[in-house]
Formats: sequence, C-alpha cells, structure tokens
Amino acid sequence: MVNTVVVDRPPEVRLSTERASLHPWIWRKMVRPARLEPGATVLVRDRRGRPVGRGFYNPRAEVAVRIVTEDPAEALDRAFVERRVREAQRLRTDVLRVPETTDAFRLVNSEGDGLSGLVVDRYADWLVAEVFSAGWWRMRADVEAALAAVCPGTRVLFRADARAASREGFEPPDTDGPLVTVREGAARFRVDLRRGHKTGFFCDQRENRLAFAALAAGRDVLDGCCYTGAFGIHALRGGAKSVTGVELDESALDLARENAGLNGVRAEWVSADLFDYLRAPGGPRFDAVVLDPAKLAKVKAEVPRALGMYRDLNVLALRALRPGGLLLTCACTGLVTEPMFVATLKEASAEAGRDLRILRVSGAAADHPVPLHFPEGKYLTAVLGVVP
Repeated sequence: MVNTVVVDRPPEVRLSTERASLHPWIWRKMVRPARLEPGATVLVRDRRGRPVGRGFYNPRAEVAVRIVTEDPAEALDRAFVERRVREAQRLRTDVLRVPETTDAFRLVNSEGDGLSGLVVDRYADWLVAEVFSAGWWRMRADVEAALAAVCPGTRVLFRADARAASREGFEPPDTDGPLVTVREGAARFRVDLRRGHKTGFFCDQRENRLAFAALAAGRDVLDGCCYTGAFGIHALRGGAKSVTGVELDESALDLARENAGLNGVRAEWVSADLFDYLRAPGGPRFDAVVLDPAKLAKVKAEVPRALGMYRDLNVLALRALRPGGLLLTCACTGLVTEPMFVATLKEASAEAGRDLRILRVSGAAADHPVPLHFPEGKYLTAVLGVVP
C-alpha cells in the first residue's frame, strides 16, 4: 500500500506591490482581485510571485487581506489557532501574571497575539470571542475548539460588532450570554455578556482604574461616561469622599448600582448626557474628574468632529475642577493618536483658562500588547493631569 501525503494547497492571491513591512493589513487597492468567498484562507504572493505568508482574503473589505502567519507553509487550522492561543495565555499567566489579580482580562488581542481580527476576553469561566473578520467567522468552530483545549472548563460566546459584520459580509450572532461576576483587585463587578458594550467590560482600563483609585482618597469624584461604574467604585474603595457617576445608558446604570452594592459602597448615579450635565448652570465642582467617552470616530472623515468633541468635553471638565483637582481624560478612538489628543488638551486648557499639568500618559493594560509594526493597535490614550 502506498502512503499518500496530503499537501495543504489553499487558493492564492497576488499583491500588486512588493511587501515592504510586517504590517498584517493589506489594503484592497494593493491586491489583484480574485474570485473567492469573503473570509477565504489564502496563500499570499507578492508582485514577483514570492510567497509572503497566509491569511484571510475578503474582496469586499477595505482590508482585503489579513496576514496571520508569515510562514507560507503553515496551515491555518485548529492546531495553528491552539498554538497561538497557548502563546497568548502564557504571556498573561507566566509573564504578566494577570490571573493573580483579576479573572477579567484580555486573553487574545488580535494583531497583538498574531490573530488579526480576533479578540477574546476572559470573564471568570466564560470566554467572549469578538470577531472582526469573515475568516474567523468561518473558522469559529476551530476557534471554539482551540479555546476549549487551552482553557478547559470554560464556555465560549461569540460576538460581532454589527458594522464590522456588515463590512465583512457575515451575519452577527444572536448573543445569549449571562451576567457573570468577576474580580478586579479587591473589587467585584457584574458583567453583562449579552448586552454589554464590546465584550461586556472594559478590561483595557484596569491599570488606569487602579492608578486613579490610589489618588482618590478624600476627593469628590465625577465619573463621566461611567458605564457600569468601575472607575467610581474603585475610587470609593480607595477612600474617595464621594462619587457621582454620569451615564446615558440606563441598563449600564442599573448594573453600576448593582456593582456599588456588591462592593458595599454608595454613589450617586445620574442618567444624563455628560455635556448637558457639565453645562448646567451652577453645577457641582469636583476634586477629580474621569472622562472615558465611547469611540468618537470610526472613519478618518470623522476625526475633526471627534477632536472638537474631545476639546469641548475637556473644557467643561477643567472648569468643573477645584484647585488642585485631578483630571483623568481618555480617548479610545484609534484614529486619534496620542500627539493629536495631547494637542487637543492643550487647546482645551487654554480655552478653559486652567493650567493642566500632565502627570502621566498611559494606554491599555499590559494584556493588550501592541506590535511595533502595527501602530493602529495603540487605540487608547489616557492622560492624568492636575490643575493647580
């Protein structure tokens, strides 16, 4: 009997240029069109026909190819996904030792863990996989199996942003997840895996929350765009005199109230637009303000409007600060770079007539690694400053 060797031969796409960097995204204008389904696994060759790696091809997306491996002979299968997920877990457990302080963290950070278009957050015994690519949607059974192998005893829930799903050409899943309780330091939080924003909780702000709480003792704190109350609750546990949380999403506020009770603290939760709240005549003043608004620009054309909103919001916050007050102001809009955001704060400081002095500039927590060749992965800027 003759043994037959089965060679993995995926379809090929050809670039119209040479590949000059390790950036995992290849734009549609750089790819020669191919008659393939969205999310097809492909071998990628450059203009001269040289193989440059494997990835997912989507003829309808602006990012037409997502390179997932630079090795043109490496199959994109369940074993591959499991290897990458194990590497990602080792970083969190063996290097960062994240599970020692929390059971809510990012397990897979898309390009930061070599799995472009796939995010996985862990919440206690649940894994929430957020899919941004038709390729991963087609491979979701392999993703689920790989996660089960690496994290036995967990359950997997798939989510997808409706805009991303529409752009990539697949139907977002019907999410049916529970409320789970997670620990973050000494605090506890309830996370809504079905209706919560993104994957349910903002793990990226964990280190910024703890750093802010360490400075909150004795202060009256405004937690602006508070979502489910994590910044404010950490501040109260750190000795804050009072916390006012402002949020438009009523379901998020309900969870914030529940989280406050879970941690044995009391706060004032206000259902309002933060701009309107801060503009109200004779409004309260604070010793510390947190601004953590949602993403304000999804495409480049929206960036000028986003910068204007950041400027106006920070003007109002600076005017609401008492002398010696702290401002932690955040931008989670990836198209707004750190220099752009800091320049906008300079404008806001001048307009408000307050001398904002920067103490610290940070980003997402360490379980959100960013490759040097993928600067787009640094989407969060958090600036801590003081007003004399």
